[in-house]
Amino acid sequence: MKEPGPFDRILEPETQARDRSAPLIFVGMGLLGLILIVLVVSPFSIFGGGGDKGPSLAGPAGSASAKTPKVPSGYEALSRLFDDIQAPKGTKGPYALTVNLLQPVSDGRNLALYTYADGKWERLASATLVNSGSAATGEVAEMPKNVAVLRLTASAVQISGWLPAGAQPDQEALSVLTTVNPVDYAPNPDGTVAGSARSVPQANANVVPTIRASTPEQDNAVNTVLASPALRQEHISALVQIALQPGNAGIDVDYPRVNPARKADFTAFVTVLADQLHQANRTLSVTLPTPVKSGVSWDTGAYDWQEIGGRADTLKLRGVADPSVYYERMPEVLGFLKDKVDPGKVVLVIDRRSHEKASDGLRELSLHEALGLASEIEVRTPTQIAPNTSVVIVGKNIFQDDGASGLRWDEKAFAVSFEYPGLGGQRTVWIENAFSVAFRIDLARRQGLGGVAISDVSSDPALPAVLDTLRVYAESGNVQLSKPNGVLLRPTWQVQAGSSEAEAKGNIVWKAPPQPGSYDVSLVVSDGVIRAMRKVVLEVKPSTALP
Repeated sequence: MKEPGPFDRILEPETQARDRSAPLIFVGMGLLGLILIVLVVSPFSIFGGGGDKGPSLAGPAGSASAKTPKVPSGYEALSRLFDDIQAPKGTKGPYALTVNLLQPVSDGRNLALYTYADGKWERLASATLVNSGSAATGEVAEMPKNVAVLRLTASAVQISGWLPAGAQPDQEALSVLTTVNPVDYAPNPDGTVAGSARSVPQANANVVPTIRASTPEQDNAVNTVLASPALRQEHISALVQIALQPGNAGIDVDYPRVNPARKADFTAFVTVLADQLHQANRTLSVTLPTPVKSGVSWDTGAYDWQEIGGRADTLKLRGVADPSVYYERMPEVLGFLKDKVDPGKVVLVIDRRSHEKASDGLRELSLHEALGLASEIEVRTPTQIAPNTSVVIVGKNIFQDDGASGLRWDEKAFAVSFEYPGLGGQRTVWIENAFSVAFRIDLARRQGLGGVAISDVSSDPALPAVLDTLRVYAESGNVQLSKPNGVLLRPTWQVQAGSSEAEAKGNIVWKAPPQPGSYDVSLVVSDGVIRAMRKVVLEVKPSTALP
């Protein structure tokens, strides 16, 4: 997903503030940060060309190694190893390194700059193609002693992503995905399909359209089709025809609520569909819900993992939805499935949406909705405000004296979260972002799964940016785990005028200025990646105007 970028975004909040103000949420890292980055990056090119003699370097920058060391299994070297690299005198990193390749390439996926030391390759940074594919460039913090461009082969990990109907794809995400799944089709009760193909922007990823049942009516249509051999065959024929359309590599089936009574029928449907797609040199992926453990036995509902896994090319596993028990239950689920299906065929679905849990159930939130809840402001001074008077203002959902927890890192859910008293009792919000997504990807890696499937690869700015995390996983097969800086999770207050005394519990005492007027007081919260600001406008009335 595309990084939000350093420019501030101004967003309308999802809920109305209760303090008579018009709230705004500001998200971003600041224009100044971008300017500073641009000014300090020093370009540094390693020139060379292909041919029998191998690449050569211009000037004192470095020299091509006589023989590039053997690369690890699952990687290929796209350039020679350049030794004795030296930074230009008087410069400081970061540096933009450009390395010429042995020969031009058109596939820009999974490229990275690597250095070789003590018999091991170490990843330095992501790389992108430049100069019509004859070179690759990347940014490094410090100048390495040597550098080469390696590619993680596409077969190492799978990274697929659903593109919701009507949504525009994140262009940068397309460069990381091995498969993009446009959600363009839905089942009809007569075996046909509703929907039509759309053009997916040029990408190196395979295009595999998704047929999804997402409404009760579509669920009923699936069960009706499965119950009839004739309708099943009609449905299979319709799906094969979609797979055979130019540019498509297969079909992705997502029927999450099949009636358990149709278990044998669903297996028969997958068996015949897979056979016909394979005969046409097309692939089949099937998304399945998480098996549920009851006592010592497991309930897989309408889905025979062993039979389906033996037929389909890829199985997408939707994980446990509740973040509070995700890491408690998922290892056990995956342990159960390893006896049923090759783990390399299984990819873990990664959801970019945040969640809120309370006595009324679990609901999904966008990142902006979650930060909007955390930044709600409530003014606790009931009367009109006179000059020089003190006003108590609190973060409504993070004020600890009211029973809220404030923003914190949840060691059990591996996510930023906060609790607050609300409708129906205590409510908990878990914020999905690059930190939490990395831990979920690492679960897939540690369990030996074939990869991950991203729930939404659209350019929706209300969802968290996870592109960098995915790129590292694609290029190296690993993932970098870290927690947000605790300082960033502390709320901060900004006042336009007057003085203030902020406390660590999510509240502030604002002393109004001596002059009447309208003044802004803002609450800034962060998930450790981006910041959200909500503003309240307070009116200071002249003393004589008060009753």
